Amino acid sequence: MGDLFLAIDAGGTAVKAAVFDAEGRLVAVRAIDVVTVHRENGWVEREPEAFWDRTAQAIRALTASEIDAGRIAAIACTGFGNGVFLVDENGRGTRAGIVSVDHRAQSIVDEFLRDGTADAIEAMNGHRVWGGQTIMQLVWLSRNEPDVVAKTRWALPCKDFIRMRLTGTAATDPTDASGGGLLNLELGDYDAALYERAGIPEFFSRMPPLAENSSVAGHVCAAAAAETGLREGIPVVTAMMDVSACVTGSGVVGNDALTMIAGTWSINAIETNGPVEGRPPILNMIHRDRACRLLADGSPTSAGNLNWYLSRVAGDQIDFQRANALVQESPVMARRCHFMPFVNGPAPRRGSFVGLVNSDDTGSMLRALYEGVAFQHRRHGEGIAQYVAPHRPGIIRLAGGASKSEVWSQIFADVCGVPVEVSEGEELGALGAAICAAVATGHYRDLPTAIGAMCRVTRTALPNAGLRAWYQDRYHQFLMLDQKLADLFEGSETQTI
Repeated sequence: MGDLFLAIDAGGTAVKAAVFDAEGRLVAVRAIDVVTVHRENGWVEREPEAFWDRTAQAIRALTASEIDAGRIAAIACTGFGNGVFLVDENGRGTRAGIVSVDHRAQSIVDEFLRDGTADAIEAMNGHRVWGGQTIMQLVWLSRNEPDVVAKTRWALPCKDFIRMRLTGTAATDPTDASGGGLLNLELGDYDAALYERAGIPEFFSRMPPLAENSSVAGHVCAAAAAETGLREGIPVVTAMMDVSACVTGSGVVGNDALTMIAGTWSINAIETNGPVEGRPPILNMIHRDRACRLLADGSPTSAGNLNWYLSRVAGDQIDFQRANALVQESPVMARRCHFMPFVNGPAPRRGSFVGLVNSDDTGSMLRALYEGVAFQHRRHGEGIAQYVAPHRPGIIRLAGGASKSEVWSQIFADVCGVPVEVSEGEELGALGAAICAAVATGHYRDLPTAIGAMCRVTRTALPNAGLRAWYQDRYHQFLMLDQKLADLFEGSETQTI
């Protein structure tokens, strides 16, 4: 048996092929950009064949020069949740894949909220309905493209489309299926009544079989081996949606830690074994081989704001390292503007700098941006932590782009008032998938054991008690400004998260 695990991580802008050893150390990684089409009507799509071709290129870049394919013990895929790829019985797309930031179904969500259908669906699938949710996209497809649906054999999440092209076998896991609103959470399985209530009974028979996160869902087929340089017959593991995979790769087990994933999206997640009271969050997933639920909430309001600032405002004249240095040099307890981190929405909100004065400069504006992102994470984090109250998580495990910055990690600790830990490595979603592969191949007996062996905390930022009152005031100012600006922009266009 091989001693390495190949993880494929399909994100919003690139697909990565990463190889890990049994201790969770990154051995090699290749990333290739993929094309996501943002259409004028607001649709966001990805062409399936081009997506698969890029994935195969990333894998071949490793097998051709860096990794002996014979050393690969297993393969696991992860990728963005929600969205949907409709394919025929051979895994070929019957239309362009729909990405989760596509909100073409929002008008149907609004309809369902008005007529009570949303309440009925949420009671069964345990998720808040929203425009980018898979089940809502299926409703849109059923109403608008019945001819495409008739030609479709399987409706697959992103990662499962890749796995089907690797193996020829359709399958998905409980994180993606439940995270897309496709399961009855009480049953832990598909439910014909849910599909009837949503008005999409034809999709019930088009759902892929469920397999556990650390189980083998197929083996590399001859065609995929020829395209990728992999050996035919290598087991391909079911693995997890990227949110679950990133929590796993961050080393979190249990509800003592709140995971904050600071990438394009502000994702804030916590494990629970208890019931979810009240209206559910946008993610309420069956997690970690059904050991618990993973609850998550968020919005596209995180480190992507910095990417926008550095490229569009600074004209690529400031890099990430220089930005961090400018923030470090900018005094903490000094008069400065606020940044509202809504450059990418959701509407009616808009990104903005508020309260600029002539003492503001590049450093103070960047510090305000870093703070605004941390404030929004705190807001989502406090909301998701209510589901496990009165228990309070004692630490934050930070992942994503913000975790690469020591000063930003410190701002998170000061804003949230709890220690912030950063795990080793930059490809934590891919590591989470590799952990599933390590259990599936018998290297570890279960996911918690593998997590303990393959994940390590490398850095901790402790909150500065002297800044607590300062950041409490700043945070409440942020919330007040957000409400006033949201009211100002209300009615421009609707996109509710």
